[in-house]
Amino acid sequence: MASASVSSEFIAIKTAEERAEELLRARLDLMYELEASLEGSRKALVALDLAQIESGTSDQARLIPEFDALLERCRSSRAADRAMERPAEPATPQLGTYPRELKEKLCGSQNRILDALRLQSALLARAQGKLRVLGNMLADPTVPYGPLLARASGRARFAWKCEEKSDSCRA
Repeated sequence: MASASVSSEFIAIKTAEERAEELLRARLDLMYELEASLEGSRKALVALDLAQIESGTSDQARLIPEFDALLERCRSSRAADRAMERPAEPATPQLGTYPRELKEKLCGSQNRILDALRLQSALLARAQGKLRVLGNMLADPTVPYGPLLARASGRARFAWKCEEKSDSCRA
């Protein structure tokens, strides 16, 4: 009788491990999709292709609820697994024993995503500066648009001076 209960518990734990591995594989698939989207966004930012930038941004925004749903599935799966565990039996195997290959893929994908996010952040800051200057030029073409230097009073001034006799400006 005791062997029947042990084997049923082993089956329950085995299915819990399989569920956890399945969730990790789903996470890996979403991470690969995010990597591809970030790569497309990088190319669009370098080319200043506004339509592709918008498409990439909406694609990445679409992935956020999918990651949230996957996170919720992981939490509910862990809660169900904890409910099935019996604290009096210390012989239950660890659920965090996944194949090494899967762990390496997850870590590699995570690192590539972080690198892509850093690069995209820098590219977006650069594009934002260009678009700000362009917007200001279109709003008022008579104002010079050079680098600003901050004053102690909190106001900024231009880093160059224009000579009154000629139109040339010097830094």
